[in-house]
Amino acid sequence: MSSLADKLPGIGSAGVGSPAVGSLAVIWRAGGLLFSTKVGEVVEVLAPVSANPISAVPEWVRGLFVYRGALIPLVDVAKLLGRASGEDRMLNRVLVVRAEIGDGDGGGMVGLWVEHVLELERPEFGAAGAHPGFSGEASRFLGPVAQTRLGAVQQVMPRELFTREQADLLWSRVKAGGS
Repeated sequence: MSSLADKLPGIGSAGVGSPAVGSLAVIWRAGGLLFSTKVGEVVEVLAPVSANPISAVPEWVRGLFVYRGALIPLVDVAKLLGRASGEDRMLNRVLVVRAEIGDGDGGGMVGLWVEHVLELERPEFGAAGAHPGFSGEASRFLGPVAQTRLGAVQQVMPRELFTREQADLLWSRVKAGGS
């Protein structure tokens, strides 16, 4: 499946920026904080979607939604971070990304419910004054923090979004071939 970078004119794997300048990234907000995901890691940005609620899942799982004919999980990023989720609005967006299923089994598609997408920018996470971010199990998918004209932005690495237990909850039956 192609990424958002493949769909933008003049942007491809060779044209997403050098480490000195910063890679082109989607800047978005969740839980009142600013985040960044490299354009090459975002499959698509969608307007708000309706999710089918599912029983016996953590509150950060909003449910399943139909994406290109397949049901995929919709995750509320604010709740995944342990922060309050705002009211649903037309400004909300869904970032479709590929997250690690676990044990190197490849990626599973997941929708990330965010407050809104601000724009595309090239945060300089390696620049003087940037912060490497904090290390911990709860922040495993969060990378460095850079100051931008929008404020402090933290990098999100979609492939590392979920712990093994969280990935098993979302995809264990898919991996087993069950329904």
